[in-house]
Amino acid sequence: MTLALLAAALTWAGAAVAVASGLRLPLTRGAAARLHTVAPVTALAAPLLIGGVALRPWSSWHDVAKLAVIAVLLAATGPATVAAAGQAVERAAGRPE
Repeated sequence: MTLALLAAALTWAGAAVAVASGLRLPLTRGAAARLHTVAPVTALAAPLLIGGVALRPWSSWHDVAKLAVIAVLLAATGPATVAAAGQAVERAAGRPE
């Protein structure tokens, strides 16, 4: 029963972070500020959700393997995507790098 409780806690925590970022997004002005607003989704919400779903009692090893691939791809591409978006915002604002 404790594994199911941990899975639920991780899933709800990840969902709470994603919802909080989503609710804050329309109130944020400026592309750089919006980028910082959605950063917790890839850095915190996604790993929590992936961990929560992977620990669910109904998850088979196939499900966990797919989730692990998604987590690795997200961890590998997330920071580079945020950095590239930040550089694009800086260039669009006309500021030197």
